[in-house]
Amino acid sequence: MNDPRKPHFDAARKVAPLDGEDVSKIHAALDVAGVPRAAAAPPPSFAREAFLERFVNKSAPKLTNADIEFAAASLQVPARNLRAVVTVESGGKSFSDLGLPIILFEPHIFHRRTDGRWSPSSFSYAKWRDLPYPKTQIGRWDQMADAAARNEQAALESASWGLFQIMGFHWKTLGYASAESFALAMAKSEAAQLGALVTFIKVNGLADELRLLSANPETCRAFARGYNGASYAANGYHIKLAQAMGR
Repeated sequence: MNDPRKPHFDAARKVAPLDGEDVSKIHAALDVAGVPRAAAAPPPSFAREAFLERFVNKSAPKLTNADIEFAAASLQVPARNLRAVVTVESGGKSFSDLGLPIILFEPHIFHRRTDGRWSPSSFSYAKWRDLPYPKTQIGRWDQMADAAARNEQAALESASWGLFQIMGFHWKTLGYASAESFALAMAKSEAAQLGALVTFIKVNGLADELRLLSANPETCRAFARGYNGASYAANGYHIKLAQAMGR
């Protein structure tokens, strides 16, 4: 698909990285200048049902104690600490009733990864939570399928996946061959999802922080910040980890 705006964004990126607000401003300026946007219609070749079916696994194996013990030993942390993260993330649920991995699709990430080409829409917008998230998993998968019809790789990269809600855009740093390979791994089993968490912790140097977890929320702040991001405290993530450690 030819995008008449791509050269303008390529030139802007040579000057500085672009955030969501920058993208919106450039689009606004190009609107005034009369530069057309790329056609928003999905490619007619996109097979929506086949896309969804690719990730269905109704017999995905559950985590075992041996899986957790092995992963904890790999990280040199107490298995109890790793179980606390399992408890907090996604309420301990990894797959929906339809056999699809639990996801949270982030339209603002898709907006960022596609230069806002399909914004504003139900699956692409500039700011986090411009619209409420769909309440059901099938609603979230439908939202991602809408995005995938326009740009499948960006759609897979723009969702967090599985028990540990790891963002798809981490696929390369975690050692997967592609965003699709990462997503298919998340659909394989809970152990595969745990494997992604272990690699994420190693790559981001969070094993020491995970080792510090206890029933005291203050000991959970460092891991919460490194894993859940700067807004961890607003979400009470460190408190949830401490509660899980105290059970």
